[in-house]
Amino acid sequence: MTSQDFNDFFGGIESIITSISIAVVGIWTYRKFVLQQERYPNLVFVASVNFIGEHKNEWLVELVADVENKGKAQHKMKNFNFDLNAIFEENDLIESEKWGKQINFPNLLIKGSFLPDDVDFFFVDPGTTARYSFISKVPKEASFVILHSYFNYSDKRNYRHSAEFTAKVPPNKP
Repeated sequence: MTSQDFNDFFGGIESIITSISIAVVGIWTYRKFVLQQERYPNLVFVASVNFIGEHKNEWLVELVADVENKGKAQHKMKNFNFDLNAIFEENDLIESEKWGKQINFPNLLIKGSFLPDDVDFFFVDPGTTARYSFISKVPKEASFVILHSYFNYSDKRNYRHSAEFTAKVPPNKP
């Protein structure tokens, strides 16, 4: 075997190894960023209503949205809104097509945003949890409340993410 044959043989092996390496990196990248979507945040979004205390004929409440980013990409959200609705004693429990045949809470108490007027978006870094709250009120005559909270992802997908929480209004103190 001449030195030229030797160089040609190992040059061919080098080309094969390079091609295999490129293929492996391509498959890894495809799996990591396309199939597993690691370029996007992985969120846990939870809403809740905390009844803080009574004041005259109303409950002081804290509307809460917790957003935990378990992914590896920063999460940026916009249009971070909510609405709080109630059922009063005189309301019947009526299913609604609007809510997928769930019970309708017909009385809008407040509609608002967790984003201040002068802020266009919030973000949550990977591995962190952010808590957003809004202080409001609920009439003591309400029997139950439901909090709908929702935001839009600010990436090109512009998906909407929502979380709901339903609570019984605590009984009035005698």
